[in-house]
Amino acid sequence: MSEHRVASRYAKSLMILAKEQGLLEEVHEDMQLLSRICDENRDFRLMLKNPIISNHMKSQILMALFHGKVNEITTTFLNIITRKNREMFLHAITREFHLQYNIIHEIGMAKVTTVFPLDDSLRSEFKHLVGHFTGNKEIELEEEIDDQLIGGYVLKLGGKQINESLRSKLKELKLKFSKS
Repeated sequence: MSEHRVASRYAKSLMILAKEQGLLEEVHEDMQLLSRICDENRDFRLMLKNPIISNHMKSQILMALFHGKVNEITTTFLNIITRKNREMFLHAITREFHLQYNIIHEIGMAKVTTVFPLDDSLRSEFKHLVGHFTGNKEIELEEEIDDQLIGGYVLKLGGKQINESLRSKLKELKLKFSKS
């Protein structure tokens, strides 16, 4: 079964349980915490994927790290995924949970890549632009800096991309001149 499929199923199950228990916000915060740890700690991700480390040992490590620091539902969830040998998908599950949370709360998501960090004014303009395209009032904007763009921006929302970078414009010109 593909990573996306596994992550989607587990995230959906956890989402349903958290909603039924009235703990969606708390579980979402826990998933955000786990996602940040996976993003920032390569050793943690490698431990989760390491087939030499037993599921029991992984479960003990997760409990030592998170027991008492996350909601009881999250603790139980971590036990279940290690028991089912799905801990290698934890990072994907946390990302999928966040995506499903945003869909439920009608939060639009986009990623903007620029050459320099955005100031508040530009951030606001991008959020307004994304809101216009998606119809969402609240927008979560992921920012990335890429000095290869030379100038301009690349805005990704859903399956769409708006590429207004100087780099792409130069490539277009080069292609036009090569055809002449």
